[in-house]
Amino acid sequence: MLGAILALLSAAASGISVVSVRRHSEGSTVFNMSLIITAVGMIVLWPLAIAERSFGTLTVAGFALFSVSGLLSPGLVRLFYYKGLKTLGASVNSSVFAVYPLYSILFAVLLLSEVVTIWNALGVVAIIVGIVLVETSMNGKNGTSKISWRSLIVPVLGGVLLGVATIFRKFALQASDAPILGVSIAYVFSLLPYLLMLAASAPMRKNLSLKQDLRWFWLAGIGQAVSWLLAFYALSVDLVSITTPLLSVEPLFVVAFGYFYMRKQEQVSARLAASIAVTVLGVVLVTI
Repeated sequence: MLGAILALLSAAASGISVVSVRRHSEGSTVFNMSLIITAVGMIVLWPLAIAERSFGTLTVAGFALFSVSGLLSPGLVRLFYYKGLKTLGASVNSSVFAVYPLYSILFAVLLLSEVVTIWNALGVVAIIVGIVLVETSMNGKNGTSKISWRSLIVPVLGGVLLGVATIFRKFALQASDAPILGVSIAYVFSLLPYLLMLAASAPMRKNLSLKQDLRWFWLAGIGQAVSWLLAFYALSVDLVSITTPLLSVEPLFVVAFGYFYMRKQEQVSARLAASIAVTVLGVVLVTI
C-alpha cells in the first residue's frame, strides 16, 4: 500500500511539473529546459542525500546501476520527453509516454521472472486501442491530421528508454537500498549527455540562457526532483509491476491540471481524455 501511495504522489508531482514546463516551453529550447530542470533537481536532492548519511550502504554494483539508470533516465529520456512536449503538447505527449510500463514489464518478465497472465494480454490490446485513439484525437474536423505518426517516434523511443531505466533502477535498489542517494547519483550522471552536447555544439552554447530559463523552470525542477524521489522510494518498497502502472497515470494529472491552468494552450477534448483513460487502463491490466 505504501508503494502505491508514493507512486501516485510521484505521478501527481510530475504532472504539475509538466504543466508548469508547458506554460513556458514556447520561449525556450528542449536542451535549456532539460538542463535547468536537472540542475535544479541536483540542488534539491544532494543536501537530502548528505543529511540521510547512507553512503555506507552504497555498493559498487549499486553505484554502477544508479549511474546507468540516471544516464538513461532522467538524462536522455528528459530530452525525448520535452522534445515531444514541444511538438505534441503536454496531454498527447504524456499519454504516449504512459505506455512505458509495457516495456518495463516485458523486461521484468525476462530479468525478474514476473508472470504474464490473461490480464496482461487484455492490457496490451487496451494500450494499442488507446494509442490509436490518441492519434485520431489529434485530427482536425476536416480529417486532416495536425500531427503525423512520425511525431510519435520521439515519445515512443523515450518510453522504451524509461522502461529499461526502471529495470536498472530496481536492480540498483536491490544492491543498495538508499533511495535518496540513488536518485542523487542518477541525477549527476543524467547531466553527462547535456555536458557532451554543450562541448560539441557552439550554437547550443550560444543559445544557452540560464538566467531567463531558471526564472521559468525552477519550480518544474523542484517538482521533478520530488517526483523522482517518491518514485525511487516507491520502487524500493514495492514491485515493478505495482509501481510502474501507478506512475504512468501522470497523463490524467497532466490533463486535469492542464485543463485548469492552460485552457488557451492545451485543447483537451473529450476524445483525448477518453483515449488517455483507455491507455492507462491498459497499462494497469498489463501489470496485474
